[in-house]
Amino acid sequence: MKKKICLLLAVLALMALPLAASAAEFTLGGQIEFLTIWDSTQVNANLTRFVARNNDPDFQHGRLKFSAERSRLYFLMKGPQIWGAQTTGFIEFDFDNASDVNTAAGALSYSPQKARLGLRHAFFRLSWPQTELVMGHYWSLLTEDIPETGDPGSPLSRAGDPYIREPQIRLTQKCGPWDISLAVSEPSNGSLGTTLDPSQSSVNNNFSGESSETPKLSGRIKYERDLWGTAPYYGKPRGFSARLAAAWQRSRYRSFSATNARTWGENDYQGVSVFQRDQQYLNQWLVEGSLFIPVIASHTPNPSGTLSLMTQWYVGAGVDNFAVDQPANSSFLKWQGIDSLQRNVYDRELMKQYGGFVQGQYWFTEQWYLNAVWGMFKGFGVDRDTDPNAPGGFRFATIDRSSDPVKFNQNYILTLYYRPIQALKFGLEYAYVRADYFQQRNTAGNQNALTKVGQTADIGENHRLLFVGYFFF
Repeated sequence: MKKKICLLLAVLALMALPLAASAAEFTLGGQIEFLTIWDSTQVNANLTRFVARNNDPDFQHGRLKFSAERSRLYFLMKGPQIWGAQTTGFIEFDFDNASDVNTAAGALSYSPQKARLGLRHAFFRLSWPQTELVMGHYWSLLTEDIPETGDPGSPLSRAGDPYIREPQIRLTQKCGPWDISLAVSEPSNGSLGTTLDPSQSSVNNNFSGESSETPKLSGRIKYERDLWGTAPYYGKPRGFSARLAAAWQRSRYRSFSATNARTWGENDYQGVSVFQRDQQYLNQWLVEGSLFIPVIASHTPNPSGTLSLMTQWYVGAGVDNFAVDQPANSSFLKWQGIDSLQRNVYDRELMKQYGGFVQGQYWFTEQWYLNAVWGMFKGFGVDRDTDPNAPGGFRFATIDRSSDPVKFNQNYILTLYYRPIQALKFGLEYAYVRADYFQQRNTAGNQNALTKVGQTADIGENHRLLFVGYFFF
């Protein structure tokens, strides 16, 4: 039966192709991307998970990974004009939808044979001479100046670069070198907790039951112009650029009780039962600015000898929903007292954070260039406030045992590129990643079974060697 249905759908699709072709022009494109990665510790491929502590023997050995599932395929469709606007559509896929998994318990699995098709972009656009309307799944207004690392964007998504694609409605108005954009998009939700069963809604709901009843609102103003020449950005000439963007959403954090939270102490965590007495609505926000500066510029298409600097910085609260933090790291509990049932009552607060990156790029010739990036984020507004009546004497607590907040995260990435022709690009990269945790810990191993004891540590480090090859078509 299933085969008959599939055959019928295929026939209908073939019948529809001539009708579709008469209404639109199609362009097929994409890239084949091949990665070879060696890491000194057990980290996930995108470096979107924080590095495990140096005293954790379960993660302190190397890993070699080969991957091609980030290859992409896109369809660009040019449709007829309507209301004086040119219509276009764009759909893009990759195969990175089910490959590298790093669970809360620390288990890491990878199976290249099970790489699955995943949607990257799917949007249509109406373009007037000075106005543009976009509807669909597309880059966030926070994701425009992406560092040119060997694996673009992903390594910096926990160190200064919000790397978000989201369903949205976006309106852009152009005024000479100025662009002003506003977007309404689907709100991000860090976690719905361990259960949605109402009868179990107060039992160990992890770090939030975080959800939003409002859309995510974003805005951006951008200035870009060739003032004194250009320098390459992803191989294309670009003049001076400055932008300022902001985003906001209001999230609900469900009331819950848990027996596996931990207070922060001077040297280690201490287990505690916690109670969040009511639903809490908190404002998650982020403000971001970036600059692209051709330091040594070119006035011709030849990029030889050019030098550019790009930098981007942000500040925000609860920034896991802007993809520069993890839910367990993005909020915490603050002790309020003991209620009539002798429960330790805590209110939720959002972690405040700032971060950014600086990128320098120098072209030796038309084919060889060097790219260097430093990125970071730092949490602030949390300390070890004490109260003799609070559990363990400390007012702050983690959401649950899997929470181990990172205070300071850094990435150093150096990449040498060779692009002999436009269709080919090769890169050799070294990266150093360091995570500084709020707490020292004497325990090591699985965070959900703290049974191993090792040397005290509050940092995790990883060294990465990467080779990447691209074929663009």
